[in-house]
Amino acid sequence: METRRIPLFPLNVVLFPGMVLPLHIFEPRYQAMIHLCLEGDRTFGVCLIRSGDEVGGPADPYSVGTTCEIIEAAPLEEGRMNLATIGRRRFRVRRLFHEQPFLEAEVELLPAEAPGDLGNLSEQVRAAAGVYIQAVLALRGESAEAVELPDDPVSLSHLVGAVLPASLPLRQELLETESTERRLELELELLQRELEQLAEASRISARQPARPMRLDPDRFSPN
Repeated sequence: METRRIPLFPLNVVLFPGMVLPLHIFEPRYQAMIHLCLEGDRTFGVCLIRSGDEVGGPADPYSVGTTCEIIEAAPLEEGRMNLATIGRRRFRVRRLFHEQPFLEAEVELLPAEAPGDLGNLSEQVRAAAGVYIQAVLALRGESAEAVELPDDPVSLSHLVGAVLPASLPLRQELLETESTERRLELELELLQRELEQLAEASRISARQPARPMRLDPDRFSPN
């Protein structure tokens, strides 16, 4: 069992391994935390907030999160900064520390998943995810001739978990799922449901008289 102590950043986001996460750091406590990270291995942990506030007050995090590596830090005025970060590895919180202005945690780094024989499950998820992403891009007025998705089933399951328009508790459930096969099964069900809803919306739209309409791109954002 590999454990380590890391700074913890509770956020209203579920971070999957491989997921890019831009951050704007403005609170003094997190400015101090990021300076500490930059002096070390540039790593902190991200956990979804179970209760509490993202800004200002204390927050109670879920016990499973993902380590986050700072790829680039751009300093701004008044100590603020913009960060480019990426999720690396899932962990489980074993103990919280409140000695600093920010949270720290002793975490157990979860072992790499060994998916085994998944049959054609990965291919089904990859195909459904490709169709879904193209449909979302079309709704946003964009196009993609080919959507490149990972061949590795673990990476695929993390990417799909990141782009699905699921609730935060459901995304957290996907992150916590220890079986790649089970995660992919859940994601395939969600993708099929989303595609059915998109198809139904398209049929309803086709039956309506043509009229000027403005789409809100944010409503259909995969992030």
